[in-house]
Amino acid sequence: MPHLDLDRPGVVRLDAAALADATLGVVSPGAMLLRIHPDQVVEVLAVGEPAALDAPEIPTPDRRIVLPAHLLMPGLVNAHTHLDLTHIGPVAHDPGEGFVRWVEHIRANRRDTPDGIADSVRLGVKLSLAGGTVAVGDIAGAPKARLTETPARVLGSSRLAGVSFLEFFGIGRSAAGSVEQLERFARETLPGLRSELEGARVRVGLQPHAPNTVDLGVYRWAAALADRHALPLSTHLAETPEERAFIAHASGPQRAMLEGFGLWDDSVLHHIGHGRHPVAHLARLLRDHRVLCAHVNDATDEAIGVLADTRTPVVYCPRASAYFGAAFHFGPHRYRDMLAAGVRVCLGTDSIVNLDTPDRISVLDEMRLLHRRDGADARTLIAMGTTHGAEALGLDPAAVTLRPGPLAGLLAVPVAGPDAWESAMGGNGPPLVLFVSRESF
Repeated sequence: MPHLDLDRPGVVRLDAAALADATLGVVSPGAMLLRIHPDQVVEVLAVGEPAALDAPEIPTPDRRIVLPAHLLMPGLVNAHTHLDLTHIGPVAHDPGEGFVRWVEHIRANRRDTPDGIADSVRLGVKLSLAGGTVAVGDIAGAPKARLTETPARVLGSSRLAGVSFLEFFGIGRSAAGSVEQLERFARETLPGLRSELEGARVRVGLQPHAPNTVDLGVYRWAAALADRHALPLSTHLAETPEERAFIAHASGPQRAMLEGFGLWDDSVLHHIGHGRHPVAHLARLLRDHRVLCAHVNDATDEAIGVLADTRTPVVYCPRASAYFGAAFHFGPHRYRDMLAAGVRVCLGTDSIVNLDTPDRISVLDEMRLLHRRDGADARTLIAMGTTHGAEALGLDPAAVTLRPGPLAGLLAVPVAGPDAWESAMGGNGPPLVLFVSRESF
């Protein structure tokens, strides 16, 4: 591998085995002309087949780099991850044990002090960068049911862009306290936190955890608060069979867990136990507010119709779905049906706990899984891993394409053989990260 020297200002030409993005598809062989600005912003000047960059109207590069065994891609967007769990590392899990058992393991092992959380998020940032990530939708967990802005501060000091979604719970006996905590946060903490993050390309959002842990009334109250303060919203939705049983019938392990925590009271039955699917349960909220919904492993035709009609973006986490055995309960994930219906489907990793790549946190590996398992095409996979995620997080999707203009990051994925895309998707190693520049968003 030649020394790339992409820190020095000037015009650089890259010739590679191929290049790929959501707008161009795959171009093989491919070439790019970049301008490296003194402030480290990287701008694409031209892109295409190598011969096209030899045209007289194309600027002459100051230097040229040849990468004959790599495919070039824009930086990736991980639209749903839990960086504060990174210290736990990958954990083997038997899907037959159920989701609640797994939750108990996380509760027992997560960190709950500001320093401990910060260290875990920093490790998560490091592994995300190693995987070629330029932006994240990170869920800032609520240990001991307390909001924590520590992950947002760590993200703000990193090279990543994106949203730190502050997670909270609030159901049954905890609902009123959750509302009070959110009101206090918006009044006392949010203004200063926003000031700290100004210019960092990182925003604060709200994450009502899931319909099985947040009352519908608390969802609506939080959405109104988010609207008043221009905060993005995210939630877990239709993730597990336990969630379906709880929403439809007010029964199962999720109810037992609430009862065990002393949170259950019959006020929950005002909204739960009426036979609804989780997506139908939140349908009015989705119509009235933009909510980024993670997982949606449980997707009926009616649910997909609601998601499409409300223009609700969905984050699919393929390895997490496989880890929890979602296909056994619900059948194959219906991301392709969602896309066909007009739903913007992004890619996420969930936490490192459910991953098989301890050295990185990257949606590149989600793309590889979908390519191998489903034969998903290149343009769809790249869009899910870049532009769809950027749009869902409120970032400029152009910054994660190779079209002329500012570029948030560039990866070189090792390839071998005549079909560069097939080789890149068939590999299992990390990408070479050429640069990351959140200033390009």
